[in-house]
Amino acid sequence: MRVFVMEKMLFYYHILTEILAKIILGFASLIVGLNVASLFVEAVSRYLLGSSRAFMEEFPRLMVPFIIFPMMGVLLKAGKHIHVELLPQKLKGQKKSVLMIVVYSIVLVVAVQFFSAGTAAVLYFKMMGLTSITEWPFPMWWVYVTFPLGFALLIIFDLELLLQEAWSLYGARQKKRHHRSQGEAVL
Repeated sequence: MRVFVMEKMLFYYHILTEILAKIILGFASLIVGLNVASLFVEAVSRYLLGSSRAFMEEFPRLMVPFIIFPMMGVLLKAGKHIHVELLPQKLKGQKKSVLMIVVYSIVLVVAVQFFSAGTAAVLYFKMMGLTSITEWPFPMWWVYVTFPLGFALLIIFDLELLLQEAWSLYGARQKKRHHRSQGEAVL
């Protein structure tokens, strides 16, 4: 019964993170498209009119954190995050699972710390009331909110990978235990 519940939970968690990943990818694609369009319009208006709106140049720079931080978890889930694969390629089976559990656990601990620090920083910037020095001023904490948001999303995706790897290791150990008991029964 526990096995069924855990597998069902992991299945639904996987579906949730797949949907979340698609939303984040769509949002990032939209921002990249808006950044390119903004720079294009800015360049054309400079060429044709001799001037452009400063906001058209500032917008892409200010939107970069909205792409980078939310994408951390999506890239980790897809296996596209920057990482060294020397040891995982050499290890197989349970040893690889144990290594990946250690890696995902470290990522989880660090992500929780960065989420906490980012939240404190956003609250501080909000309290300070700092605004941008752009053509259209806005509260700076809006840009900084991407930091704790990105790490919260990383926690969600990393937790899925950690649980899946732990469940895989548990299943492998159960199979090994079952095979041993079958061998003893035959003897």
